[in-house]
Amino acid sequence: MADLLKLDKDKTTTRVATAAEEEPADRLPENPLSRRARKICSSIVTEELLENLDAIGSARAVTDAGVRRNLQSDLEHSLLDAQESFVLEMKAMMQNLEKGHEEMVSVNSSIKQKMDHLQTLKEGSRSFIEKTRSLDQEMKITDQKLVLARKLRAAFTLTPRETEILKRGSPTDRGLSREFFDALTRVQQICQHCRTLMRLHAGSQVLGMQLLDLASQSHEAGQQKLYRWTLEECRRMTMENPVISPMLSEALRHLQARSAVLLSVLDEYASARKSVVTSLFLSALTQGTPASSRPLELHSYDTLRYITLVLGWIHQAVATEKDYLSSLLKDLPAVDLQDATVRAFAVLTEGLVQPLRSRLEHITTTEKNVVVLYKVRHWTQFYIEKIRTMISTTDFANSLLQLLTESLEAIRNHYIFALRNLASNIGKKLDVPHEDLQPSLSLTSILSLLRELIACHEFRNGNTEDMTTLTSVVLEPLLQMCNESASHVSPNTPIVTAVYLLNCLYVIKCALFPSDEQGRSCSELLDRQCDAHIDVLVSETSSGIISAVRMRPLLEILRFPEESRITPDDYDVEQFLGAFNLYLTNPDDFLPRELRMLQSTIVRSTVIRTSQQLVSDYYRQIHPLLQSTKFASSLTASHHSMC
Repeated sequence: MADLLKLDKDKTTTRVATAAEEEPADRLPENPLSRRARKICSSIVTEELLENLDAIGSARAVTDAGVRRNLQSDLEHSLLDAQESFVLEMKAMMQNLEKGHEEMVSVNSSIKQKMDHLQTLKEGSRSFIEKTRSLDQEMKITDQKLVLARKLRAAFTLTPRETEILKRGSPTDRGLSREFFDALTRVQQICQHCRTLMRLHAGSQVLGMQLLDLASQSHEAGQQKLYRWTLEECRRMTMENPVISPMLSEALRHLQARSAVLLSVLDEYASARKSVVTSLFLSALTQGTPASSRPLELHSYDTLRYITLVLGWIHQAVATEKDYLSSLLKDLPAVDLQDATVRAFAVLTEGLVQPLRSRLEHITTTEKNVVVLYKVRHWTQFYIEKIRTMISTTDFANSLLQLLTESLEAIRNHYIFALRNLASNIGKKLDVPHEDLQPSLSLTSILSLLRELIACHEFRNGNTEDMTTLTSVVLEPLLQMCNESASHVSPNTPIVTAVYLLNCLYVIKCALFPSDEQGRSCSELLDRQCDAHIDVLVSETSSGIISAVRMRPLLEILRFPEESRITPDDYDVEQFLGAFNLYLTNPDDFLPRELRMLQSTIVRSTVIRTSQQLVSDYYRQIHPLLQSTKFASSLTASHHSMC
């Protein structure tokens, strides 16, 4: 009971201290009764607390000192019993601790014995551990050597399966598997590795030579088998649209290291395709093509269309064969295949030469039309450049290109020969000029043919050599024909002859030199002759105007020196002024009628302007003479403006 009271007292003291700590330092002292009441209210009520309070409550009313001493004695006996029970429990615990200590001592001694035994075993097994470690190191080195040997074997030798694939089969085998090309690539890599090994490691020469010898044997067997299979595949390329398999292209890539073998394969391919292309060409000539059901020979009556169809078919055939050849050689570098490609096309197109030669020779011997010959020449040159670009060659090793070049030169010579025949026939028939002074019908027909030649697209895009050839052959005979025809004009006067020749020169210039650039470079002769005839017209026109206005007597006076000149006759001055006034009023009435027949308005305007300018110059010369006559006051403002 005393313990409980002491416990309650301690709890109460703790709460009071806590409450005191929580109180602020600046609060005023609280009433003890209120503090105690608050402490009671804040205490935790338990069963034990209530029992203690009941016990204390019953003793609160006891006022006898003896009773109080008995109560205190009871409390002290209870406290003593509690302490004795605590001491007994502690003795039991101490006994247990001593037993545990004895057990720990025995365990410790046992552990020491075990440790001594382990130390003895450790000292005895140290040699075994060292041997194990040395064996472990040797095993690691052996494993590394084994890995290295396996890698060396994998890098420098073929597997039994790969060796069997390279050496198995007969020359009549139809196909090669993907494994064969992988094995062939593998043996090529092994040969390269062996050469690298011998080059970089001086101590590995014998090993490298042995490995290289084994790999070379397998590689040679694979190459022989691949070569026979490739030749057999190329011989089968006789379809119109052959299928180039990827394996065939890869086979040529493996054969490219041996140029002689590769050229042999390409020759075999070109020979197979030669028969196909030749057969298709003859079929197109006689039976027709898929694009056109009509045979090309049916267009032989139209030379231009026939030759363009034939050359177009050859161009398309060469382009198609180039695509097939490019597909065949797609895995090979293009730089190293230039000569091989040219050689293949030379063989491939060889069958086209003879049929094409006969048809081109027929054209060069039978066609007489200059325009058609020029267009045939242009289109032949066009297809030569296209085919040469596709074949990528500029020499004449290709028989087809050589034939086309020879035919082009023959067509050019025949074209020039036809031009010369045309020029030689120009002057054989002379037509009398018409009354309107227009060019003759023979000149018009010849110029119509030349205009058609020059107006064609091919001639406009041609070089200046074509124009020079045309003018050097045709221009001189045309001018000679015009001069001979001009001698038959009626009336045969200088002004009529000049107008006729200017009309002829105008139509010639318009036909031969439609553009100013061509006129500047090639028409100097025409320009000189036109200028000469314009001078004649200007001279005749101005002379006619001077005679019509009666200016000639006044001009005769100006021929004498100024101090010896006579005064003009009044009659002459009066006649001049009357006629000159009419000229100023309507100058066109004084122009020759033949000027209206000029076809060129520019030439007509030039002649009229120059002639009137000469008349004005002459009037300025006689104007001082008119000022000295009695008619000076009758000169109008128009007369003064002429000065």
